Amino acid sequence: MTHRPSRVDFRLLMLLSVAAALAGCSRGFQPRDYANPEALFRATLLEFQKQKWDNAQLGFERLTSDLSSRDPLLAPAYFYLALTHEKKKEFLLAAQAFERVTDGFPDDTLAPTAMLGTGRAYQSLWRRPSLDPENGQKAASILRALLSSYPESKDIEDAKRRITQLEEWFAQKDYDAGVHYVKVRRAIDPAIIYFKDVVTTYPTTKAARLSWLRLHELYTKIRWKEDAAETCTAMWKAYPGDAEVKAACGTAPADSTATASAPPPGVLTPVAYARPAPRVAP
Repeated sequence: MTHRPSRVDFRLLMLLSVAAALAGCSRGFQPRDYANPEALFRATLLEFQKQKWDNAQLGFERLTSDLSSRDPLLAPAYFYLALTHEKKKEFLLAAQAFERVTDGFPDDTLAPTAMLGTGRAYQSLWRRPSLDPENGQKAASILRALLSSYPESKDIEDAKRRITQLEEWFAQKDYDAGVHYVKVRRAIDPAIIYFKDVVTTYPTTKAARLSWLRLHELYTKIRWKEDAAETCTAMWKAYPGDAEVKAACGTAPADSTATASAPPPGVLTPVAYARPAPRVAP
């Protein structure tokens, strides 16, 4: 005769299974299990390499809490903690951890890469041009600081590429603001201000070409003939052979192509980005 387990037996088996599972979890990665910071750092770095981000975060946070300010492991602990936050898409926490490296250890070999990471993290927080550009402004400022502070760093080219991407977005945001004033508010003067800001501050961006075309369109509409002619001269030089420029301005005179490679006249160094702008729908 076989024994049929009672309800009590089933509950006991269930409790034993849960206890076994909890015991298995407790044998996982635990920072307190390591005798010294060096051992914990090696073990945590291994968790990072295995892409076990939660474990890596636990270990590096423990290290940044326990290590003294003079310990040579502190800078790499903050650096890898920042990378861990970045992998988890916790970009603000990543930026803050990267900044602990650059602020506390500016002469460390990790400092320029950490500064690049700070800029990259703030750039990731600015998700599209129509949103508040504050984080994009922070990113651009930090990346330019990298260019001046660590001109020999291997991270320079990446920083320049990211600055170019950010300037494309800054230009697009101003261009969209100008379009908003024209189409929604029917206000030409502020639209002209925004378009001129794009061609002056970001002359090499895609939005600069569109802004020149919009400026010519507006100047023609309000019959500012001299200004319209100046936009044509600038566009002939900056965009030789462009079909839309030709449609707007006609064929360039022979002498206007002498400096075809030069950008339109304007201030080539970026100005402060903090400037009120209308809310533009995404």
